[in-house]
Amino acid sequence: MSVLTTTHWADEVDSRTNCYVRSWMRHFPQLRASYAENWWPDLRDASLPAELLPLSSDERDLLIDDHWRRVGGRPAPAPAVLEPIILRLEERILRAQRFSPTGAAFVRLGSRAPTDSLNGLDSEFQVDGGPEALELLLDSERVFDDLCLAQECAYLPAILVRPWLDVPTGRELRAFLRAGELVGLSQRHTDTALPALVEEASALEAQVKARCAALQGRWPLDELVVDFACLEDEAWIVDLHPWGKWSSAGLFSWDSDTFGTYEFRYVTRK
Repeated sequence: MSVLTTTHWADEVDSRTNCYVRSWMRHFPQLRASYAENWWPDLRDASLPAELLPLSSDERDLLIDDHWRRVGGRPAPAPAVLEPIILRLEERILRAQRFSPTGAAFVRLGSRAPTDSLNGLDSEFQVDGGPEALELLLDSERVFDDLCLAQECAYLPAILVRPWLDVPTGRELRAFLRAGELVGLSQRHTDTALPALVEEASALEAQVKARCAALQGRWPLDELVVDFACLEDEAWIVDLHPWGKWSSAGLFSWDSDTFGTYEFRYVTRK
């Protein structure tokens, strides 16, 4: 008779997740301040609509265990164990769907989005129910890594649920703030020129500058990377990230740019 062995992710000391957790534990106070559950309540008036689903330590550990079991080919927990999380997700998704043009929702961990999920890529990250949303989160290594980091730091994370909104790529910008001041601005999607952005660059830049000025003194960190979506002639906060190599520098470089002089960088030709 075979014996089912249980293995914890931290037991595999050379795993990618362990390397990730060891690398970022010392930066956790800075990372934590950029998590949505810690800034969205104070900045909700300037942000895209959302709802938070706080996780208990048991729920956090259950999601970690479920993902780890899948990776190792071990039996998953009984469906009833996950039902409370699914029902709470379902409640928030149903409310979010009412504000989406497509009747869908978007889910992510407060720290990062599950953009590496194959399930998410197949559905363009639009979800319409609790089971589907949970599958997307459990399919993501990014979510798993951040849950493990939270576990090691005795932190209780949260899931963020938003109505699905179609934001044109040319209206997504990444801002760089120091001492609450805008010191750099970049197009968010850096692979190619975006004609709509090039055409509206001055107006979009003015929207971001106006929003940053209005929020002076309200940012959770002195140095921040902020993603904005420019919709209806206003710049709305999508996400906050800590300053430095945890976050993409857009069309800037963490190695060679000092952000001493403000610049707005965008690609003007393909």
